[in-house]
Amino acid sequence: MISIFKIFQDLKNKPSIRTDGFTIANLPKIKNHKIGISENGLPLFFVKCEDFSKERVLDYNLEYISIQFNQKCQLLSNDKKITDGIYTIVALKTDSVDLQEYFLSILYFVISKLPPIANLKELKIEVEKLINLFNKFTKLPTKTIQGLWAELLVIEQSINPEYLIKSWHYSPTDKFDFNDGIDKIEVKSTAKSRRVHNFSLEQLNPNKNSNLIIASVFAVETGKGKTIFDLVKLIDGTIKEKELLFRINEVLLDTLGKDFEKTFEHYFDYQLAVDSLAFFDSKLIPKIESSNISHEVSNIHFDSDLSKIEQLKKIKTNSLLHKSLIKQAN
Repeated sequence: MISIFKIFQDLKNKPSIRTDGFTIANLPKIKNHKIGISENGLPLFFVKCEDFSKERVLDYNLEYISIQFNQKCQLLSNDKKITDGIYTIVALKTDSVDLQEYFLSILYFVISKLPPIANLKELKIEVEKLINLFNKFTKLPTKTIQGLWAELLVIEQSINPEYLIKSWHYSPTDKFDFNDGIDKIEVKSTAKSRRVHNFSLEQLNPNKNSNLIIASVFAVETGKGKTIFDLVKLIDGTIKEKELLFRINEVLLDTLGKDFEKTFEHYFDYQLAVDSLAFFDSKLIPKIESSNISHEVSNIHFDSDLSKIEQLKKIKTNSLLHKSLIKQAN
């Protein structure tokens, strides 16, 4: 299917044929809702909706997006057909090509879930999701781009990416990167030449009825390689539950916050990462036993060298989470 960004680019590259109204194009597999272009050359979405002008609805104007409800619009399609109607206009406010491509795919996904003519209740549900997502841009980052890239690599290399995504941390401050309520996976990355990782005391002392596997990967920045969004595209090609892509974007924005735009500049050696990806039983990793620590002492972190620790070549377990790991693990 042609990308939404390509549709927008084609629209942008065509000469303007009118000064009033909006020039629009159709969206794949969507009836009535359209994509358009502003007078400043920025993307617009026109969501066909019922007339709810008698309702009190506040518009939104955020840093990267604005939403105007219940607008009377005149739209001109490629075949010069003019359409008048009531639309909710969703406008992107960034001229960054990278961000435009990224945001357009998110907005298309949200709009694709709306009926051909949306009512106010339906619109509010999806708009609330968008507002919550875009508000995350103002937060401080809680994890490095390298760490998040490594987590996505583990998902991309797994035999059941859907299950890993559903088990991915709901808060960047969660103790473990993947947790299905029973077992855990913690992902560690390094750009150094030795497999040395930093752990908190709690990360290597999970509750006794949970099994914890440590995933270790060398994540080295290069001039060419794959970015976070390259990995997201690879994952998109392997999953059937497209709703999970929104979940991925939530984690990205929750984790990166203000550093989000920087991710387009960071490339990592993909083949090195795949070749180096290894799994370890947490029980074998050198650690400080929690029983040796006074209750009055907290926030303990330490480095452990995994270079001489035996790797898990096969994962023999009934754990759904651990059986979802890389293809070579089964």
